[in-house]
Amino acid sequence: MKESTLRIPADFEPHANTVMSFAVHREWGSDRERVEDELETVIRAIAEDEPVTLLTPPDLLGAVRSRGLPPEVEIVPAPVDDIWMRDIAPVFAHGPDGIVAVDLNFNGWDNSRLRLSRPGDRLARIFEFGVPVVSASFVGEGGAIVSDGRGLAIATRSCLQARNPHLSESDLSAALAALGLGTIVWLEGDRKEPITSGHPDGYLAFLPGGGLLVETIESGAGRRGRHRDVMALRQACANGLVGELRYVAGPGERWLEFADDLFAATYVNLFVTRRQVITARFGDPFGDGAAERTLAACFPGRRIRMLDLNGILRGGGGIRCLTQPIPA
Repeated sequence: MKESTLRIPADFEPHANTVMSFAVHREWGSDRERVEDELETVIRAIAEDEPVTLLTPPDLLGAVRSRGLPPEVEIVPAPVDDIWMRDIAPVFAHGPDGIVAVDLNFNGWDNSRLRLSRPGDRLARIFEFGVPVVSASFVGEGGAIVSDGRGLAIATRSCLQARNPHLSESDLSAALAALGLGTIVWLEGDRKEPITSGHPDGYLAFLPGGGLLVETIESGAGRRGRHRDVMALRQACANGLVGELRYVAGPGERWLEFADDLFAATYVNLFVTRRQVITARFGDPFGDGAAERTLAACFPGRRIRMLDLNGILRGGGGIRCLTQPIPA
């Protein structure tokens, strides 16, 4: 097999800027204003450390400009109609001649949300990001892959095989290798998870020291198969494929504002900037504090910034899902 010339960086590597979107779809209903305010909080937090390219529907340009966002936020008109840029936007990678945009052929999570295909789902194909585009040979999303920046990735069968029923696991591994991900740790995931069919970025994050942060859970909805996947990761660690496993407990269920399966009750769907690790806060006096201490130990030298984001989390994604970084 020809060696790939691409390298998908780890989330903790430096960013030139981060692509986000201010397109809170009408499907949010009465929560829309709350979600917009929470989204603004995330944008401002990231902009303290790096530029943000904020893709905005043309009809919302005036409203977004009136929010008085800092100069580090460039408001750009774009055909967007959703906020989950980790999946809808291309994945940016290092290529032989600079940064490239990898189009993962996003198909609206197999059209699993409330409405079927939208124009913004084709963002990777119709919007000019100013870099060459590389097309993947399979259907996927940025949230379906967690990479260590050195050619290792973790993916779930529940997600990528659901998107690509015509491809075998070895076919998918070869397709990922063409993108520079030559070693894949396959987990079973959760095919019944709403919308994403088991994205690993809801409970896994690679660490600067080479380890892997794993969010553990004890009980409750939306936890099918998690313990099985943790055991598979322990075996991958024992086999030398994955570095040291570090663990953080999820928030306590009694403190969750929403308890349905779609609510993204996780500390690990986080975003790492030059000086910060930005994650969610749930009001759990024990869980929030324990997570903050664990993250501080895992990301030394960075401030742990915990934000109230229950409105956004109710939509099934966290801070990582809102962002698509462009590597420095």
